[in-house]
Amino acid sequence: MSNINYQKSGRNDPCPCNSGKKYKHCCETAGRPVQAGAIDYQVLLDRARNHAYQQGNFAVAEQCYREVLAIKPNNIEALAGVGQGLCRRHRRAEGSQYLAKAAKQMLRHPEKIEACLLLELAEQLQMWGELDWALQLARAAVKRMPDNPVAHYGVAACLHRLNHTDQAIAAMTKVLRLAPEDAGCQILMALLELDKKQFEKAQRRLEQVIAQERDPKQLARACLELAKVYDKQQRYADAFAMLSKAGDLHRSLPELSRVDAEYIFNNIALFKQGYDDALLRRWSVADFADDWPAPVFLIGFLRSGTTLTEQVLAMHPEVLTSDENRLIEETLAELAAMTGVTNNPPEALRRLNIDQVRRLRRFYWQRVSEEFTPVALKKRFVNKVALNSIETGLISCLFPEAKILFALRDPRDVCLSCAMQAFTAAPATVNLLSWSGIARQYAAVMDLWLSLRQRIAPEYLELRYEDVVSDFETSFRRVFALLGVAWHPDVSRYHERVAGRYVATPSFAAVSQPLYGSAVARWSAYTEQFEPIMPLLAPYIEAFGYR
Repeated sequence: MSNINYQKSGRNDPCPCNSGKKYKHCCETAGRPVQAGAIDYQVLLDRARNHAYQQGNFAVAEQCYREVLAIKPNNIEALAGVGQGLCRRHRRAEGSQYLAKAAKQMLRHPEKIEACLLLELAEQLQMWGELDWALQLARAAVKRMPDNPVAHYGVAACLHRLNHTDQAIAAMTKVLRLAPEDAGCQILMALLELDKKQFEKAQRRLEQVIAQERDPKQLARACLELAKVYDKQQRYADAFAMLSKAGDLHRSLPELSRVDAEYIFNNIALFKQGYDDALLRRWSVADFADDWPAPVFLIGFLRSGTTLTEQVLAMHPEVLTSDENRLIEETLAELAAMTGVTNNPPEALRRLNIDQVRRLRRFYWQRVSEEFTPVALKKRFVNKVALNSIETGLISCLFPEAKILFALRDPRDVCLSCAMQAFTAAPATVNLLSWSGIARQYAAVMDLWLSLRQRIAPEYLELRYEDVVSDFETSFRRVFALLGVAWHPDVSRYHERVAGRYVATPSFAAVSQPLYGSAVARWSAYTEQFEPIMPLLAPYIEAFGYR
């Protein structure tokens, strides 16, 4: 939520109503009734800030900001506040429009805006993936604060996420002249050097951070990135040692102690038992008699190629894809609210009557429309969340007409790639911070999929990453046939679309390049390290044909 805050202006300052006039020529001289209105909108701003920052009630704060906009349509704080409120309520399409309007107002006269406020809105926009606006504001902040490393870092971070590596390096060079001891800045520069294949530079930089840094979070991040550098240098034993050290450091962080590491395993056990044949086939498409489109779900396991697949699909003019989202989580929450049954979706589904199921389906599509605009209902909408694979049973019950794309990749490559990524502390990812935890979670998720795939109603296709690399067109012709849309030759140029575009997964740099085969069988350099976890992986190596 925005905390951009304009205090009462002096008589010669720009008027807070953003009319472009001086305060003395605008609201101050408009007479007492208008001044009373001005006081009213300032009171509303105060209320919005209180609800947002003191109470954490962003919905009420958003409403206060909307009342401000009814009085002052171009008020920057209110525009940003509504935008942040909408984004936090997972209505990003609409929220981004308000944030962009706030940025546009700031950029009309950036010299009249406090530089720290320019930078603050830039950070908000970057958080929500609006990188073009974020970059413009960060650059405006740099002009106002040329010796401020945070402003230069804001520019560099945007350029990095937009895959403009050379420009990002130039910006980071300025940052490091101003803040040479900052570990986070040194790590970002090392990432950029890694992107440019300047391995020795990145190695020296990260080793120096590790030798000097004491903050465990930054130290863990530096170890993880150094592992990637060692891997590129074919120093595989050193790379794995750094991965292990990074995992140990991450697991020692206080926030990890608050995450239930058994949550995902308990859910999988519940779903294996709860989604029996009777429940999976309880409703058919004919039972619903509605006009909602057939949804598409792109699922699998993390680091299995879901981001690559999503980017290819997004190039098709008849397809609209999502990045990571909470649509299924929200649908589960609605299911619990309707039935009073919490933490047991199979039991909750058993209690629904046909009208309630129809309402739940309508809820899902209404949320799709809110978050991805009504255009999503007119195209083939692909909901991409890899670990929605755990919710395959729910998807089958609610959407028997759905199409499921299940991303597959050699289990060993999946595990190695997961080990080389930094994940936030969450129930779905907490186990991915240890080598044994990765293998255990992979086995549990795939065991659930194998137990369900022959019994679910939706038609599904397992898309192998290795097949995509070796024969792109044949693989994706099968995908588009499943979706019921014709092949389109532009999809092979997906990497051109990604360049300069925000991608909210760790794969953002990889998917901006043409397909390459170096990620196939990458695990073979770590055969010794795989020995302890092979008993867990072997059944799935066999089941998916990766012997």
